[in-house]
Amino acid sequence: MAGFGKTKEAQAEAKAEKTLEETPAVQRNDADPFAALRKELELMDNAPQTHLFMGIAGHDNTGKTAIVTDAFTKWLAMPERTEQEKEMQLWIMDFEGGGAANKSAFHSDNDNIKIFEPWVMMKNDGTAYNYPDTHLRVMGITQFANDIAKKQRSPDYNGPRLWGFHVTGVDLWDSVCVNCMRIVDLNIAKDGIEAADWNKKVGHQWDWAIRKTRFHQLTGLCRGLVKAGVRVFWETHLRLTNYSWGNNEDTASTWRPDWEKASNNFVYQILICERQDTLDDETGDVVKSEYTVRFDKSKTNARLQGQKRTTLVTEAGKEPQWYGLPELYDGTL
Repeated sequence: MAGFGKTKEAQAEAKAEKTLEETPAVQRNDADPFAALRKELELMDNAPQTHLFMGIAGHDNTGKTAIVTDAFTKWLAMPERTEQEKEMQLWIMDFEGGGAANKSAFHSDNDNIKIFEPWVMMKNDGTAYNYPDTHLRVMGITQFANDIAKKQRSPDYNGPRLWGFHVTGVDLWDSVCVNCMRIVDLNIAKDGIEAADWNKKVGHQWDWAIRKTRFHQLTGLCRGLVKAGVRVFWETHLRLTNYSWGNNEDTASTWRPDWEKASNNFVYQILICERQDTLDDETGDVVKSEYTVRFDKSKTNARLQGQKRTTLVTEAGKEPQWYGLPELYDGTL
């Protein structure tokens, strides 16, 4: 029984040490209150990490998803890729369905592109989406990605590896958060249909902070992915608004990314995807379309700020010319 007693004692000591390590330095009164932080500093991994947390915004059919899937496919095909790197994956949390359509049309043979369906459907009800369960599923998928991102940095890790995490339709994620606020947090609607009835008003302006908090739970998890070395892409549409401007004189509405307005501060890059059509003078038919990307924000490479790149040109009677966006895979960003 003496051995059992020593085992219990060792377990108690280990538990006490763990509790002490988890106690914030300002609340410790032992000999070295900064021991845990000192240990963290010693073990800090200085391996290169990504700083790619990118917002991609544009109207429908402007090549938003395509520039990411193309960049990943070309990155995989580079001759310097190791066998381990060739196994890396791009995960797409596909709110709007564009990720699945793009993979089916252009990358059906690329098994490294994985499509996650975020929507949870209602059962035996008159509404399509279960917004609270959708919110939980999104959190679960992104937490799973974080778990893999941290584990894959270990030399002993053997499992799926993440190159990038792409969310399509961030504006739809915002709608999930709004509906969850109305259904779960404020209890002013029982389902998505009632939540869409704006006669059921949110009682106080500050209640909208609930929606903001729900939205940025995804932001926090995505920032964790970036810190762990995973490229993160947020894809959304444009809406006519003036929320992005801080000066009183800048009041004219303009097309800006459709997401919770503080998101502009969290992403390191913002790309605006556009399409310019050339019409026939006589018939009015489209004879040429040029797809472009403008670097609206480039926090990690000032030389790209405000620059524009052509990604695709289509012309009547000619084969389309795809250029993609090399900056997404050649290290420029």
